Amino acid sequence: MEPNATTGNETSVTQSPSSAAADAASKASVELFELCAALLLGLGATMGTIAGYQGGLWSGKSIESFGMSSRITTKSADAGTFADSKIASDNLVKLQVIQLVTQAKHTPKGDEREFLLHQISELMIREYSDEAYDAMGLPQEPRKMYDADGELLDLPEDVIFEASKQNFNKDYFQWMYEEKVKHTVKAEELFAEGQHAGTVGDKFALNGVYYTLSLFFAGLGLVFKSRVRWGFFALGAIIFLGALVYMCRLEWA
Repeated sequence: MEPNATTGNETSVTQSPSSAAADAASKASVELFELCAALLLGLGATMGTIAGYQGGLWSGKSIESFGMSSRITTKSADAGTFADSKIASDNLVKLQVIQLVTQAKHTPKGDEREFLLHQISELMIREYSDEAYDAMGLPQEPRKMYDADGELLDLPEDVIFEASKQNFNKDYFQWMYEEKVKHTVKAEELFAEGQHAGTVGDKFALNGVYYTLSLFFAGLGLVFKSRVRWGFFALGAIIFLGALVYMCRLEWA
């Protein structure tokens, strides 16, 4: 009886050793590729998620900084408006003082002149802002006494005449706008921080796109059964490594 003869309905086929080895090698190659592709897909998805998380954190910081900058800018504008109103008030008081001083200089000594000087002292002590009072170089004792108990002490005549000749100096305007400048500087710093955070967040978002591309090429390789799949896998792996290096060089939140 021959070895390959058929008996009943059963048929036995003997496979050659070379064919079995080729099938085993092909199966092993497929399993290796699927393992590598699965690793790349898993790593790409994980790193893409991390990049998205970092991008979200930086975006949140950006929005927070921009919001705080906006609020402080409003405070700066309010401080500037308040300073403008104080300057306008001081200028009005100064005009009244000049008018009364001119009138007092042309008034003979007596009760009327003393009354005029008393009005000038009252204007200077009560109506001048603290910044204007200091800028005019007026004595502090009468102002402190008035602030403490409301008692008005007339300023010396020579002090009044000398102060009426002076204009508000640079220190006066610097004092007036000090609060506005402080808020403006802070707002600019926060705005710059928001811009920086937004830029870093955009870089992490771009990094997520790179990881998505690596996933695309790795998944595309699974479609093919020939050696071409290794080319797609290699391209995806290169993009993944480039994205990983790029992300490691970014500033993390």
